[in-house]
Amino acid sequence: MTTHHSPPPPHDRPAAAAPLTVPHWTVGRVAVHRIDEIPLPPATGPWLLPDATPEVVAREDWLRPHFADPQGVVRLDSHSFAFATGGLRILVDTGIGNGKPRANPAWNGLRTDYLDRLTAAGFPPDDIDLVVLTHLHTDHVGWNTRWDNGTWVPTFPNARYVTARAEYDFWAGYAMDEPRRQMFRDSVHPVAEAGLLDLVDVPADGVEPAPGLRLLPTPGHSPGHLAVQLTSEGAPR
Repeated sequence: MTTHHSPPPPHDRPAAAAPLTVPHWTVGRVAVHRIDEIPLPPATGPWLLPDATPEVVAREDWLRPHFADPQGVVRLDSHSFAFATGGLRILVDTGIGNGKPRANPAWNGLRTDYLDRLTAAGFPPDDIDLVVLTHLHTDHVGWNTRWDNGTWVPTFPNARYVTARAEYDFWAGYAMDEPRRQMFRDSVHPVAEAGLLDLVDVPADGVEPAPGLRLLPTPGHSPGHLAVQLTSEGAPR
């Protein structure tokens, strides 16, 4: 059921810690845009990646300065990727989202300029054709929906939202705690109820939802986790 409870007040953090720039690079003829949402607190690294200790990280010079600080603390942030291929405008994952009630204080009731950044990259929400959800964790589905007129509605009303059937079916049969149930209520169920969610079977060699875009099964982080392979001019990434 879609929740109709009011979202929490916005978090008092600034709308964004970085200027409104959209980093991008190319794969063949395809420009890939990184849509930044928010930097994550330093404690996020040890929580998500407990084996990435400062001693381990410090040995990897390539991580510094962009992915780790001089003390070996991993730098993490929440972001998505947007690109156009095969005649479709595609968004990969949707971050944490604004105004979502979350148990993690760093994710609760955010107020970011994510949609402004997405639009600045040339991908306004109404123009998105396909949303790929690599997995159904809280920090990858938040902008699936936005708060409008007392309810959570799909942020990308003209898009198909795609995720692996194995991922969705696992959580459908899992004894979720309340924070995860809340995430499904406000960020997954409204998309399904709007008829926009497509569950795909992903064989070992992957599935191609658009020319140049292949979804590959990479279970582990979650039961139905997907990797995205983008190919242009013969160059896969």
